[in-house]
Order: sequence, then C-alpha cells, then structure tokens
Amino acid sequence: MAYNDLPVGDLQKTTKTRFEAPLPVMRKLISSLRLFPKTHDFFGYFERSIENTVIGAKMLQRMISHKEERHELSKQLKECEHAGDKITHEVIDLLRETFLTPFDRSDMYNLAVKLDDILDIVNFIGNRLTRYNIDKMPKEVGLLSDIVLQASQELSKALLNLRNMKHSQKVLEHCIEINRLENEADELVNSSIDDLFSNNWHPLDIIKIKEMVENLETAADKCEEVANVIEGIILKHS
Repeated sequence: MAYNDLPVGDLQKTTKTRFEAPLPVMRKLISSLRLFPKTHDFFGYFERSIENTVIGAKMLQRMISHKEERHELSKQLKECEHAGDKITHEVIDLLRETFLTPFDRSDMYNLAVKLDDILDIVNFIGNRLTRYNIDKMPKEVGLLSDIVLQASQELSKALLNLRNMKHSQKVLEHCIEINRLENEADELVNSSIDDLFSNNWHPLDIIKIKEMVENLETAADKCEEVANVIEGIILKHS
C-alpha cells in the first residue's frame, strides 16, 4: 500500500512517529547543555587563605608574649605558611583553567598573592623571633602584633561579605578599619623607635627589635594592600 493510500488514522500515527520521536532525545540534549560554563568557588579559596593567616597571626602574637613556646609555635607557623602557599597555587591553577571568573582575573591574582604575602611576613617574623632569642621587648611590639591580627580578622569579614555585592558597603567599612589600623601601626613604630634609642637598650637588642618592628609594620601594610585590592573590585562592580 502506498504511503498516500494509508487510512487517515494510520497516516496520523505514522506522521506522529516520524516527526515526534526525536523530540524527547532533543529535549534531553538541550537540558544537558549549560548556558554558562561551570565556575569554581574562588571565594572559598580566598576565605580559606585569610582564615589561615588569622591562625598564623594568633601564633605570632603568642610567640611574642610566651618565649617558652616559641620553638614549637614556629614549627606550627611554618606548616601554616606552607598551607597558605598551597591555597595560592591552587587559585592560580584554577584561574588558568576557568573560563568565567567572579571578577577580573588580574584582581583575583593580586588578591591571592597579596593574601599570601601577609602570612609570609608573619612567618618570617616568627622565624626571626625564635632565632634572635629576645627576652625583653618594648610593649609596642606586642601591640603591633595585635594590630596585624585585628587587620587579618577585618580582612576575613570583608572577604566573607565580598560573595554578595549587595554587602559592598559592609566590605568597604572593613577596608576602612584596616586603613585605620595601618595608621595606628605607623604611630606604634615611631613610638617603639623612640623607646629603643632613648632608654639604654643593648645595641644588639636594638638591631634585633628594630627589624621585628619594621617587619610587623610591613605585615600591617600588606593587610592594607589587600584591602586596596578589595576596594578596587567593589569600585569596578558598583
């Protein structure tokens, strides 16, 4: 029987089979397609990085006030620094592999590297503190370590809120506080230098402590640099 000779009912069934059968397959194919490539949780990496830095800053704070714990804490701080390096390398590797990123690649790279810089400096200070075997230090040294810890904690809060641009004002508030802390650190550095050169400290202790103070100031500066990167990201997306 020719195709045109089929009864109307059979013709409808044949037509339905011929033209509708592929539709379920096409629907399945379309549903499996992504409109946008899968992206990674970069924010999670940044949050892990700063959490690791906060832990390191707490260790340094305790090393300054508890000489008997310095050697053990120095080992832990070194492990913390290695963990931070690993996170940074993971972010850089993902940046090479990921098509879509939450914000500009160069900003993400700078953010990852500058976060790592803070912990590098903290670890350096802890290492020198152990090697120099310093017994007595000006009170400003402890206060500077407090500032580094506070600035790190403010960065942690800023990065948590960076996930949602609706919270950009909160992010900026934390960045402003970090800038204030950095200014406070500058004043403490000046005060500690006055103390070292005015109160009959031993010349070798002056050299050791001055280096410690300057590196603590650098750590506070590194926190401010991260805050500046974050502010730049907010500005680009506002």
